[in-house]
Amino acid sequence: MSEAANILVVDDERGIREGCRRILSAEGFSVDVAGNGKEGWDLVRSGKAYDLLLVDLMMPVMGGLELMDEVTRFDPEVIMIVITGFATIETAVEAMKHGAYDYVPKPFTPDHLMAVVNRGLEKRRLRIQAQRLMEERDQKLLEVAKEETKLRAIVDSMADGILVTNNERQIVLWNPAATRMLNLHEKLESGKDIHEVVPQKELMELIDKAFTPDASQYTAVSEEIELNVPEPRTLMVNVSAVRDNDGQGLGVVSVLRDITVLSEINQVKTQFVTMVTHELRAPLAAIEGYLAAYLQGLAGTDPQATRQMLERAKQRAHALLDMVNDLLEFSRLEAKKTVRRKELLDLASIITNTVELLKGQGEPKGIEFQVDVAEPLPLIEGDRCEMEQLLTNLISNAVKYNIKRGRVMVSAKKSNHALNISVADTGIGIAAEHLPHIFEEFYRVSGPETRYTTGTGLGLSIVKKIVESHFGRIEVESKPDKGTVFTVKLPIKEQRR
Repeated sequence: MSEAANILVVDDERGIREGCRRILSAEGFSVDVAGNGKEGWDLVRSGKAYDLLLVDLMMPVMGGLELMDEVTRFDPEVIMIVITGFATIETAVEAMKHGAYDYVPKPFTPDHLMAVVNRGLEKRRLRIQAQRLMEERDQKLLEVAKEETKLRAIVDSMADGILVTNNERQIVLWNPAATRMLNLHEKLESGKDIHEVVPQKELMELIDKAFTPDASQYTAVSEEIELNVPEPRTLMVNVSAVRDNDGQGLGVVSVLRDITVLSEINQVKTQFVTMVTHELRAPLAAIEGYLAAYLQGLAGTDPQATRQMLERAKQRAHALLDMVNDLLEFSRLEAKKTVRRKELLDLASIITNTVELLKGQGEPKGIEFQVDVAEPLPLIEGDRCEMEQLLTNLISNAVKYNIKRGRVMVSAKKSNHALNISVADTGIGIAAEHLPHIFEEFYRVSGPETRYTTGTGLGLSIVKKIVESHFGRIEVESKPDKGTVFTVKLPIKEQRR
């Protein structure tokens, strides 16, 4: 794009807005700013053509994802870049689904911002130029291929694979993305029969469909195909027949999009539903069994046996309720519009109150609790309810997986620019091969020591999401039969003396 490109910065933090304005204006760009998604949407609809939007995710009135959806419907050619302090794989994937080209994690340097903006503007320039050239093309595709010096740079820069064949099924145009997706290592030559170049049977069958007389009624044919080239890969192939003004076929354009990652995400979702169904079925079946036995009088007239059945049914119902609560909390944290009421917090009282609340869980095992909080603690910015849940989950796990007459040690102290909260236990510990997976949804370490320990497998994944939503990180150290230490590091907002 030229230096006169129009850019809109949408962020509820004035410092970020004005910082971006100064940086971009100094480079000759025309820059407008908005304090929330609603203001940004009004500016987009006002009639000014924007080339690029810098959008924050978490904003009042209208969030970044909602704004991107509206802008995409209004002008799908606008380049949108996310600026966010909550930069994870999940947020990146979600932003890309809503039309984001790239994202810039906060805090960022002027050089980093300019690099991403320039890439986005270059992407828009190439997209516009490619569209213009495609609209101007009214000659046979083989003639277009001869103008390689004008078109090659554009086609080569595209992330989607391109294969163009003429009416004689000769390949006339391709790009590196197609070569990579189809694992075509040999040098391609214009004019070669595409059947000799592309060995994938599934792809060739789809391309051949576009040459059949029946295909004349369709503008394009799309199909998802599975290839092994050499690793498994899922491609969405869009095949379009190109015709002249008289309707005569000139050739076929095949666009290949690698959707392997999206397919894997769908598979994970399917596994998630299957796992939830399994986890819900077991306690429900147990409750039904106990109640059926009670109603059939299998306990006889012994009140102790009857009470034992009902107690077990109650325990299963409680475990089921815990799972439902964890699922609801997990769903809330995954939601696009999660509301967090952050404030300056002194975690000392929250830690003390949480430990006192959970001491009852440790009484059957004779667990000893130790609290070491360095006073005064610096203040953090956080949601009180989420901080309480974070500590509850960690301390509950320390009790649940501890040994009889074990210890649970909770400490908090300042370290550089972070507040470190540690929850340690003298329990069964976690083997090294399980440590990389303990924050995954529904992951539970199975073994003789945990056979009779109930749980949903969501507690630590919820803890991790809470920590990341507060721009912190969580670390774990553990040795089997020695115990486990979870350390949460949260950024300090205000020092106290």
